[in-house]
Amino acid sequence: MAITNFNKKRFFGVLVLYFLATAAFTAPLRNYVCIVRSNLPEKTVSFLEEYRDKLSNRGYASYAKDIDAYLKGSFGSGFVFYASNGKPYVVTNRHVVKEAETVDVEFENEDGSNSNYKELKIIAADEDIDIALVALPDTYARKGFTLSGSTVRDGEEVWSAGFPGLGGEPMWQLGKGTVTNARAKIKELLSPDISTLIQHSAQVDAGNSGGPLLTADANTEAGYTVVGINTWKATYRESTNFSIPAAVVKSFVEKSIAGGKKQNIDDRVKQFIASTANKDEMFFSLGKYISNEMVAKSAGDEFIKALATAPSSIRTVIVKIFAYDPIEGLRYALAYKVWNEFQGTDGALVTEASAAEESANGMKVSFTPEGKEAIPSLWTEEQGNWRLSEFGNAKNTKTAKKSTKKRNSSGSVKGFEIDDPYVINISGGVIIPLEKKSAGFNLSALFMNKFFGGGPFIQSEKIDNVAILDKYGEEKYRETKSMTTVGGAIRFQVPLAFNKFIVAPFAEARLGLTNITTLAGDNRSDRLYFGIGGGAYVAYYVTDGFAPMVGVQYMHSNYSVVFKDLGVRSNGVLIFAGVKLFER
Repeated sequence: MAITNFNKKRFFGVLVLYFLATAAFTAPLRNYVCIVRSNLPEKTVSFLEEYRDKLSNRGYASYAKDIDAYLKGSFGSGFVFYASNGKPYVVTNRHVVKEAETVDVEFENEDGSNSNYKELKIIAADEDIDIALVALPDTYARKGFTLSGSTVRDGEEVWSAGFPGLGGEPMWQLGKGTVTNARAKIKELLSPDISTLIQHSAQVDAGNSGGPLLTADANTEAGYTVVGINTWKATYRESTNFSIPAAVVKSFVEKSIAGGKKQNIDDRVKQFIASTANKDEMFFSLGKYISNEMVAKSAGDEFIKALATAPSSIRTVIVKIFAYDPIEGLRYALAYKVWNEFQGTDGALVTEASAAEESANGMKVSFTPEGKEAIPSLWTEEQGNWRLSEFGNAKNTKTAKKSTKKRNSSGSVKGFEIDDPYVINISGGVIIPLEKKSAGFNLSALFMNKFFGGGPFIQSEKIDNVAILDKYGEEKYRETKSMTTVGGAIRFQVPLAFNKFIVAPFAEARLGLTNITTLAGDNRSDRLYFGIGGGAYVAYYVTDGFAPMVGVQYMHSNYSVVFKDLGVRSNGVLIFAGVKLFER
């Protein structure tokens, strides 16, 4: 149910929107409407570049391409508005700037040139309403739009203005339509407790997000008045677009510039705990609490872990979000991890929170779900909202800190890093004896978590000078005998990634029972098997989640009669081949 509701929201489409010119109004309108480009924090860019290479090295080529496309930059639309303090601002959607540290805005001039304003500060962003406010410099001299003080009516003529993408670049567009539902209630987009939405048919395309919805007004210099912000587009119906009403926009702007009360951390923590118990939205309701800083710190491993261990329905949604916006996909992978900490077998656990304590890096809060130990967390302010920058034992997995990793001039990875966890190694091979015996075979399936793992094995080899016992357990004679063993192995490995190759030296110990089908009789020969040795394998990532491998392993084996001082040893070299599988 939660996933269905979330998919509804994605279905409506939080799409980046923009629009097209049709008449003589186009030139003046471009003085009021701008392109909004996000500037990601440097550490986020570095993280994404290195995580892209890591994914590519692992064979996750499709996810690496998603990051490549995202790093080319995104844009939305916005419009100029002078607040009651007399200062100019750009109003846009929060989802246009949600991952930005600063923004650049660009205006098209009547002579075809552009006017650019760089590194502008995001004054405020409301994650529930999806509005953001950007401060223009005091030297800005252009006029601004007027926000309408009246509500629109069904059938009223409206225009959408902005810069939707065409060929990957923003292009001016002015669209004309009518209000088809002046008071649309769609809780998946905006809580009706906050406001209804304006549903209209004026053209909206990817890139129009944050652009104004206008009505003609001859009493204003622009010739139009803003009645809303274009924010969503229904992808399953034609000409069904949704705007946030101007009254909501005006209220948000005035509260933001008034220097209103700082968001209360205690209230934020209460909202967070309530979100952990949201049965409809599940972990999706926690996304807004995950900071961009936390994404850059620890989301990489959590995304891979979600691919490997999350239920298929959840994994599918996270992957779809990642394809649209990698940062958001990583954010929801972290949200899934955080959400799981508050869940029990019968649903969400009753959770208590400690009082927030100020620290040098933010506010510390501990959460104690019923029956669990306290979970530490650190909260920092981001775009005016308290968000998690650390949770539990989250570690900074940013690959930039690994001294073993370098880049060449082409930007590819040079050197090595530690391979990913959560894999299955399935292999089989031939045992070549170092003594004068026949070759044997070995099959194994090991479940590995980066450095450590284990699993079952079966092997058979021919051993010389094996003591054959009578029914009383006494030695009768010795002969060469095939010894078939079933048991378990434990392995310690250091899997080093060199681009798409993995080279993994390892040490291994085995314990098992030999010839367990002949536990009684005149030819009794049941034995306890113990083996120890080591080797290395090489794997190559062919595609997402699959890598063939080959390797060699030395093994010293000991076959001992249980409770008897009778044993025989062998030494052999196992040459094996197999596959590494990443999604279980």
